[in-house]
Amino acid sequence: MTRSWTARWLAGWAVLIGLTLLVVAGASLTVDDATLGWFTVLDRPGAGHLVWRTLVMGGQFWLVGTAAAVIGLARSWWSRSWHPFLVTAVAVVTLDVLLLTSKHLAGRTSPHSGLNEVLVGGSSYPSGHTANATMCLALIAVLLTGAAGRARRRALAAAVLMAVVVGICNLVLGYHWISEVVAGWLLGALVVLGAARLLDRT
Repeated sequence: MTRSWTARWLAGWAVLIGLTLLVVAGASLTVDDATLGWFTVLDRPGAGHLVWRTLVMGGQFWLVGTAAAVIGLARSWWSRSWHPFLVTAVAVVTLDVLLLTSKHLAGRTSPHSGLNEVLVGGSSYPSGHTANATMCLALIAVLLTGAAGRARRRALAAAVLMAVVVGICNLVLGYHWISEVVAGWLLGALVVLGAARLLDRT
């Protein structure tokens, strides 16, 4: 079981690295440009725009990252062990470091910049909002539900749904290209899978 889980987890990293290499090579530029309009057409001035702007806040690092840290600390206090908080802290810091490194290396421009280029000093790849929502919300679900079971599955389903919504909001608002959102989902999922594995071992 452990070997198969590790193999799948490593395969996920291979997919993310492969996607990143395609983006850096410029192979995603045409697809990114062609698909963005499918989502931005949904944005309308007024109440609709306000809804999209509110929902995308589910990926704000200071919001979901802080919530994850506080819940990790509460779980540590309840279990009389620093382990949950330390795993949470390492997961949050790891995600942030990987995001900053990837953004620097890819140099991807955002749709709002008016450019569709890579390696030019941009900082749009991958989507930080999407990665933060995916990792932090799923980690909160794991911390709140403890051992795997029906409660965890329901909490994770809600977290995944919210992460999907945040990613779509980034596309509708024109904050990110589709390759950046997909990479955000992948990165957040891979980090939280590792964190959940460490939490479940204890």
